[in-house]
Order: sequence, then C-alpha cells, then structure tokens
Amino acid sequence: MNRSRYIPFERNRYFYGKLLTVRDFMSEQTYASDKRRLTNRLLHGSGVVSGLQVVAVDDKSISIETGAALDQLGREIIVPSPVTVKLSQLDGFTNNEYAKNVYLCITYDEKGKEPVHTVAGAGGRDGDISEHNRILESYRLFISEQSPAPSMQEYDHLIEDTAICYGDAQVRVLQTVPRYLEPGQAFDLRITIEKNLQTSHVAFEYEPEWSGFEPAESLPDGKIRFTEPTDGEQTVYNRTIRVRALPMEPGEIRAVRSISAKPGTARLVVGDKLIYELSRIQQTIEISEEAAEKRMIRSFYARSLDRALESPADPCVHLAKINLLQMGATYVIDSVDPLPLQDYVMNATMLYKILLAQGSIARQAEAAPVIAEPSPAVALQAEGAFPDLQEEFRLFEGAKEESEKEEQAMSGVAEISIIPPPKKWYQRRERSFYSEEIKHGFGGGPVYITAGLSDERDESAVIVPEIWNRSDAVYYGDQAVFGKSEHASELPKVTIALVYYPKKGTFRIGIKVHGKTERTRLRIRWWALRTTDLPAETDGDAAQELARGRQEAAAARA
Repeated sequence: MNRSRYIPFERNRYFYGKLLTVRDFMSEQTYASDKRRLTNRLLHGSGVVSGLQVVAVDDKSISIETGAALDQLGREIIVPSPVTVKLSQLDGFTNNEYAKNVYLCITYDEKGKEPVHTVAGAGGRDGDISEHNRILESYRLFISEQSPAPSMQEYDHLIEDTAICYGDAQVRVLQTVPRYLEPGQAFDLRITIEKNLQTSHVAFEYEPEWSGFEPAESLPDGKIRFTEPTDGEQTVYNRTIRVRALPMEPGEIRAVRSISAKPGTARLVVGDKLIYELSRIQQTIEISEEAAEKRMIRSFYARSLDRALESPADPCVHLAKINLLQMGATYVIDSVDPLPLQDYVMNATMLYKILLAQGSIARQAEAAPVIAEPSPAVALQAEGAFPDLQEEFRLFEGAKEESEKEEQAMSGVAEISIIPPPKKWYQRRERSFYSEEIKHGFGGGPVYITAGLSDERDESAVIVPEIWNRSDAVYYGDQAVFGKSEHASELPKVTIALVYYPKKGTFRIGIKVHGKTERTRLRIRWWALRTTDLPAETDGDAAQELARGRQEAAAARA
C-alpha cells in the first residue's frame, strides 16, 4: 500500500514466452505484501502484539525488549533482540529544555543489505556500480516531544469524544464524554490534566452550560473544578463528574445534545500564572433509545474504506511516555509509563479467555443441554408407532407452564433524591427520603421484598482494560461489619425501610441518611419474591418466612 491510499490489486499473468523484467518481480512481491497489510489494517488494527516493554536502565538510558507490533498501515514491526539506547542518541530528542515528558515511538523501516556488483546497471558511468541484494524489514526508534492528539487513538473516536481545552509544552487539559447515550443514563464526564513533574501547582475550573443533562452529584458553586493536591507528584490526573442524560421529549426518537462551558468562565492556573486563552469546550452527544453498543458497531462498519485506512503522517506506535527531570545542565529519567495510549492488538483467543473469565460466555460443560428422559409419545415414535399429536401438544404446554412457574423473582433499581427542601426557621432538617410507589410486577398477594444500597455501574459490558477492576456491588444490612476493610463501601451510611401494599401490588422505599454526603441521589436495588402458591390460611409472617427460606435455598443451589 502506498501510505493509506487504497490501490486496486493487480496480479501478474504468466504465459509462455513472456519477457519478465524487474517490474514484474517487484509487482509479485508488492501484491502479496499489500494484501497482507490491508488485512492487518482492517481486521487487527494497530498497536503492540507482544513484548516491546520499555524500562529505564539508568538515569539517561532505556531498554526495549523483543516484541512485535502493527503500525497504522498494517506493516509488521519486529524487534528480534533487546535494545539499550541513550535518549540523547535518538532522533527527535532536543537539549533545549529537559523538564518535560517525551514519548518513545517505534516505526517501520527498510534497509538495504548485501551490496553486490551489478553488470547491467553501469549505464556508461565510471566506477563500480552496486545494488543491495536484500531488503531488511527493520524498525526505527525516535522521540516525540509532542503529546499525541486524541484522534490518534484508534477507534476511540467511535466510543467517546475528547476535546483539548488547553495545551502547551508544560500542561494539557482534556475533557472526554461518550458519543452515544440512552435517555436517563448516567455517565462519567472526565477531565484529564497532563503536566510535567517540575510544573507548578495546577488548578482548572469552568461553569457548565448543558443542554439535556443534569449533574448526578453536587457541584460546589455550580462549577466543575480540579485542584492538584499539595503533595501531588503525578504527571496525569483524572477528575470524573457524574452526569445524567435527561429523558427525551414526547415523540422524540433521537436527539443531539451539547455539553459546553459558559463563555468566559473557564480558568486555568499554573503556579502564579492565570491563563484565560482556553479553547471553547463544546461537545455533542447523541441520545437515543437504541443501545449505545449497536450505534458504535454501526458507525464502525459504516466507515468508508478511505476513512478506515487513514493514518498519521508518520505512522508509529507509542511505546512509552518518559518523564524527565532537569538536574543542573542535564536531565535524568524519573519514570517510564509503558503504552500510554493503551495500543494493543487483541488476540481472538485472548479475548475469548477474558470473556470466559468475566462470565460473558458460558463454559462448554455448563452450557451443555440437559438430556431428559424421553416422553411417552417420543418412546412410542421410537418403537415405530405414529405419535399422538394431542399428547405432544399437551406435554409441550405443560412444560411451558412449568417454566413460567419458575419465574418467581423480580428485581429493579430505584433512584431516590436526597436533596433536602429549603430549611425554614420553624422546620427541622429532613434526613429521611422516600420513593414513589413501585410495582413489583406480581400483582396483589403475598410477596417478600428486600432492598440494598446499589453501587452498580451503568457502563456497558465492553471488555477493555479500564473496567477490569471496576466496582460493582450491592450492600445489604449493617455496613459497619466491613468497616476499615477492602470491602468497605464509599457510599453514605443509610437505613432502608419498606412499605408494602398487598392489594395494589406496590411498595415504597424509604431511606434515612446518617451524616453528611455530597451525593444528590442514591440507587436502591430491590428484589421481590412471589409466594402465590402458599395455602390460603398461611398468615403474612409465615409467608415471608417461607419465601425467605426458598430464596436462601435457591441461592445455595446457585
């Protein structure tokens, strides 16, 4: 392939008596390599396939281990043996400023090998004429002192939108939001601050101007703020703000809503320097009832071939971000962050193993169908008798009724606002809050109901490294049991109560908040267990005890 431009493929056609020239042999090689690279580009993407870990050897040198990668043109980059090199010896490293972050990049490179004398290449020129007998497919290491643009992160633009609020040699401020949401869905608005280790204290704030969104957590003074800790020694900080999409207007199927900053409210402070020349923060998010994953997949496959083959001017893979400190007239390596852009080429077998470990797919033994005893009608058919169709339909309907009978549990999530009303002199501060009436779905009658405080995330189950360690739990009972342990919750301490209306088949959740919290809403996960098969003379307490026993037995079997 010539850069990222698609070239129609042409094969050599051989026939007896054809005069073969250099052009024919080169065309033969180009056809095979371009097809392979096109497959790499479209099916596998770009990034590290294996190895290529970067470590600091001393204050001025790094080492790269063996490995393989694919660049944005689908070309294979192979490092066959470990390499140790000084940063100052790499292309792109300048000595004018040492307090900085630099990026170690690797790119595909070809080199001539085995020079040989050519008889037909003199062309009347004086001296020996030689050509290289081999072409070595190699690599080149270089240093980039510019932070990679968000658009270089492959496929991220299909999932989220990242805007650069400010960027110079010392500080860069970015804001990231998802591209697709569903009505009412909560998400994390992420502010990323990138800085040098020797850059002064950083603070950033702005007043949001949202259309179709509301904060899911309290914003002090109505502003989004980030302030670097006084003991901060990091080069990257992330500040997340929980935001919720509002429901769409009646009749709306799809809406495009914006997240922006009010003009003149954005402010960046670096040390004692106040910076006002910030880019206008303005991003759009598509809201639709259709699942966000479906829209991402559709956008991926709707790309034109030219868009799918796009690549930067200098295709490369960013292997590491190297943080430098200035020590007098020279520099030292403070730390090395491998693969800052998370550029990996995911192997299909590895992806399968991850899905299996996460429970997204069932193991073969667990997913194997249960072989039951044949029905009488099937047994008669096996003996050669004609099956009784009425018996077959009766057995089918009976099995259907049994499967429906097993569905005796319902679950849901209720969000309760914990914002107290304005305090007046004759009122006490309200600390108890209540939900609307909730239908459990079983109608009237005895139903056992329980509820717990939910810390479940609204994120999709896309397998990416950032969510492997995410929190996903529901808390029941007295959480003081887990205090000062790794299982402790960051949610506020509350007491949960329930009111059940048997005739209406509804219930109401009440919560009492103990202590102060910055949250404005709490999520409650409720479970309802149907007990309609109880005898009529069974009282309510006995019904709840029996339902509790069945629920515990079902949990033990699971």
